[in-house]
Amino acid sequence: MADSMLAVNGPIIALEQKADKFATAKTLAGDGFTIPENAGEIWCYPSDACHWHPTGTPTSTFGHKVRANEMFLLKTNQQAAKIIGDAGAITLTVAYMKGARRGDGKGGMTRPY
Repeated sequence: MADSMLAVNGPIIALEQKADKFATAKTLAGDGFTIPENAGEIWCYPSDACHWHPTGTPTSTFGHKVRANEMFLLKTNQQAAKIIGDAGAITLTVAYMKGARRGDGKGGMTRPY
């Protein structure tokens, strides 16, 4: 999906959606998402049920359970959390909120962030 350019002065700095992801436990960046350098909180909207864990490796029965089509929030210090689809690959829509920096200190300034 092409990047979405939103109002620079708004709280959301970018949106991203990818299909067929998280069949195995991976981080957002590890599964191809581009987290802006100045991202703060990240809102995630999965197409199907999934689990996520901020420091460990989730499974389809371990971690924070999220039902299909329900949003969950990754705070700045949780940007490296791993996510896994309960029944295989899922489509994930991500909204990056304006913040001070990426939690993992990585990333680059591309686009008008």
